[in-house]
Amino acid sequence: MKTKPNEQKIETKDIKPSLIRTYAYNLNKNDWTKGKFPLRMVDTYEFEFIMASEGFMNLEGIRYPLKPGDLCLRKPYEMTMGEPPYACYMISISLKDEDLLKKTHPLYHNDIIDALPPVLSVKNPKYYELIFQKILDQYIRNEPSSVLLISSLILEIIYAAYQEAKQYYLPSSAYSRVITKAISFIESKSTEKLSLDVISEHVGMSSSHFQKIFKETMNLSPNDYLTNHRLTKAKELLLTTSDSMIDIAYRTGFDSNAYFSYVFKQKMKVSPSIYRKMHQKP
Repeated sequence: MKTKPNEQKIETKDIKPSLIRTYAYNLNKNDWTKGKFPLRMVDTYEFEFIMASEGFMNLEGIRYPLKPGDLCLRKPYEMTMGEPPYACYMISISLKDEDLLKKTHPLYHNDIIDALPPVLSVKNPKYYELIFQKILDQYIRNEPSSVLLISSLILEIIYAAYQEAKQYYLPSSAYSRVITKAISFIESKSTEKLSLDVISEHVGMSSSHFQKIFKETMNLSPNDYLTNHRLTKAKELLLTTSDSMIDIAYRTGFDSNAYFSYVFKQKMKVSPSIYRKMHQKP
């Protein structure tokens, strides 16, 4: 009989993740045979990033096919069973320090956590791969500062996944098609100069009406969405290339390196150059 969840609400400001354990599973594909792991109840929050797969994840009676670039989330009290073959990175986390020693963590409800699906096919797999690699690296090194960096990296996974999930799983709205069309246009033209008037014209609405329904649906303005998308691309380039800050600024649609650095620091609390150093392998 399934255990009844200990359900609690958690404010976003109170989410302070800590790493319990992490590992890389079967990255060299030494064991690529089909099988099934034992059915188990999840005790913590678990993120799994799929690197290669011909397998499945069973979660709460649903069998999810897994493919490279999938980000999986399992929550406390959920019943799960893996079906290899696949290769992945996995992190088990607590959302509050006070839960670290608990056998089974509370099932928290929060607008951001609740918006994350069990399986999300991410747009920039390399970006997530590097974050999971860095978490594993810091876990192994276990330096005095590692706990701070690991916590910030886990928050980055949650934030980035939430931003993607908002597009893939739009709230029910009479304007869902319009919002989807606008998002596709914004992302495809993000390296160009985009104004509210240009986006509104593309979806066939007045600027004021489009801005209103976009913000009501997405909980942020079209310009904020554009900025977030540019920053996500910039972070990917910072982690995966040796391009200069000027090149990255222009490749992601910012007018100047100075403005790029200003916006990046406002959002990420560190400069682009420091962000790159923080995430580089030693």
